[in-house]
Amino acid sequence: MPVPDRRSRGMGRNVLRISLWVVLGALAVGMTEATQVWLGVNAAGGEMSFVRAMKVTIPSWLVLAALAPLVFAVAWRFPLFEGGRRINWLIHLMAAVVFSLLSLLLASWFSDYLLRGLPGRTPFLLNFRRVLTQYATLNLFTYAAFVGAWHAWVYSRRLRERERHAAELAVRTSRLETSLTNAKLESLRMQLNPHFLFNTLNTISVLAMKGERSGVTRIVGRLSELLRLSLDHTRQLVPLAEELRFLDGYIEIEEVRFRDRLTVIRDVTEDALGAEVPSLLLQPLVENAIRHGVGRSAGGGQVFIRAAVKGGRLHLEVRDSGPGFAAGGGRGGSGIGLENTRARLEELYGPVAMFEFGDHPAGGAFVKVAIPFRKAERGEPVAARRGA
Repeated sequence: MPVPDRRSRGMGRNVLRISLWVVLGALAVGMTEATQVWLGVNAAGGEMSFVRAMKVTIPSWLVLAALAPLVFAVAWRFPLFEGGRRINWLIHLMAAVVFSLLSLLLASWFSDYLLRGLPGRTPFLLNFRRVLTQYATLNLFTYAAFVGAWHAWVYSRRLRERERHAAELAVRTSRLETSLTNAKLESLRMQLNPHFLFNTLNTISVLAMKGERSGVTRIVGRLSELLRLSLDHTRQLVPLAEELRFLDGYIEIEEVRFRDRLTVIRDVTEDALGAEVPSLLLQPLVENAIRHGVGRSAGGGQVFIRAAVKGGRLHLEVRDSGPGFAAGGGRGGSGIGLENTRARLEELYGPVAMFEFGDHPAGGAFVKVAIPFRKAERGEPVAARRGA
């Protein structure tokens, strides 16, 4: 015989609780039938007290309710579905016959005991024979109804448990995915810091070789401040205004290097300043424009930074006046800055993010980014959020 598992034992402990509801239901049905019998007899010209009507009707319902725990116990011990054996059907068939006979026998005896001494009482054996012929088949269906109700309760309970486990698993999976995504994003972001630091130190080295002490001092000061901001800047998502302030520090370093050969033109709308963007989004794009655009132009050049909110999306563009991608020169669209930016946007926003680069019709190269517009909230926990 199968040994009930822990979950089945837990369901067994609930048999009494379910049976209590059955008793209450039996009393309610019995009282309803007693009321109907009492009103029917008196309306037909007969005489019957309400107490006698209850003695006639309620015993049979109370007997059924009293036997319900035994039916539930049999249904629990010998399940019909989910691993139940064929012999369990035979056991239930025999149990249904016993249930029908026993319930009618007890109901007849109970009713006979309560009505004993009252005029017009039907003898016990005659009453038992009458109810046996009238209600035996009905009680078989009553047994089947009890077994069906038990299995329905068991399946609904297991379904709720599965839904709860599925919800818990979904939460754990979501947290794991978020942690993994944040780890990937942090790895990509940390690749940018050494890249930026190397280029800045290279600039310092060039200025030092030229003997430009004031320029070296200014860049070292700005670099120190940027490194401090970078260490404090641990969030993945920041307001665009904060990203632009960090970018200003980097541009100031490059202005020392290029002097009057570098011009940065910024066109940012007011509503875009509060938009949420990935941290260090613009710095590698601007660095790419300065290094491969302005740096490769003999007379220097310009870098244009634009940001605007259109159609529920934040549109960003970094463009330079240099030779462009088609001219080559080490910029084929696969540098660390562009690749990391593309990867971070994919991790954060999925397919709803737009990332494009190419040669501008007016000359130079451009990089365009479009992401869902969200108002930045200070102190919001870092979380990768896909979709619009």
